[in-house]
Amino acid sequence: MRFSAVIVNYESWPHTLRCIESLRKTGYEDLEVVVVNNDQEDAPELPGWVSLIQNPENAGFARACNQGLAASRGGHVLLINPDTLVERDFFGLLEEFFAGNPKAGIAGPRIVDADGGLQLSARRELSFASGLLGRTSFLTRLFPRSALVRRMFPAAGLPEGPAEVDWVSGACLVVRRAVLEEVGLLDERFFMYFEDADLCRRSRGAGRPVYYLPNVEVLHLTGASSHSKPRAVWLLHKSAFLYHRKHGPHGPLGVYSLLVLSGLAARVLAKLAKLAARCLVYRLKARHPRP
Repeated sequence: MRFSAVIVNYESWPHTLRCIESLRKTGYEDLEVVVVNNDQEDAPELPGWVSLIQNPENAGFARACNQGLAASRGGHVLLINPDTLVERDFFGLLEEFFAGNPKAGIAGPRIVDADGGLQLSARRELSFASGLLGRTSFLTRLFPRSALVRRMFPAAGLPEGPAEVDWVSGACLVVRRAVLEEVGLLDERFFMYFEDADLCRRSRGAGRPVYYLPNVEVLHLTGASSHSKPRAVWLLHKSAFLYHRKHGPHGPLGVYSLLVLSGLAARVLAKLAKLAARCLVYRLKARHPRP
């Protein structure tokens, strides 16, 4: 069984090189790595077994992933963020899972942050509650063990074995090549964010379930490869609305879509105001340091 790993780099070469090194340290021999560079900075020297695709401009995450997918040959493809590190037994555990679950289309590991905290990387389908209980929202952090949070984010329920879910994070997921051939590649209308949810939904629609694997762990330095927070906030909510327009009910005369759009716009404004306030406080502290 051969694996291909696709890494999209954008202003994150130190992280990308660490990610490649962690893949090498697994010792898995039947592996190829494809790096797609969306950055204008020249790529550093890469190991001979790593392929590089250089884009003239930032093509977006989904399109860059598709370039890597098209250039790779593995029967199973790992999409992994550059700020992610895998454990030594990573590919062995994945190989064992897919061999024992021939219908599985996509699988995502348990993801932890630098402090060992669990990231809620497995989700149920979006709903009204998603607007209030986002993965990092205040209510989710305040009530991490509540029944609603555990229902929306299966990882919070601490499953002991592989759990069938609706959606796993594109920070690190593995998809069968056969699924991509059946349902298509990532939807490039998603410049960044929600392309993973869309792919997982199409996989499930084709009868290929999605699984969360709590026994396979990776480290994810959240946000290390994202440098434009206001733009990231905008892209996140833009993609959320695109996902709704593609898969969600619109309601009579588009009323439901209008409500969704209004809610997302309110969230964008609130988050941008919070970022602006933080920036102002930082500048004031820099101008008037305490003695």
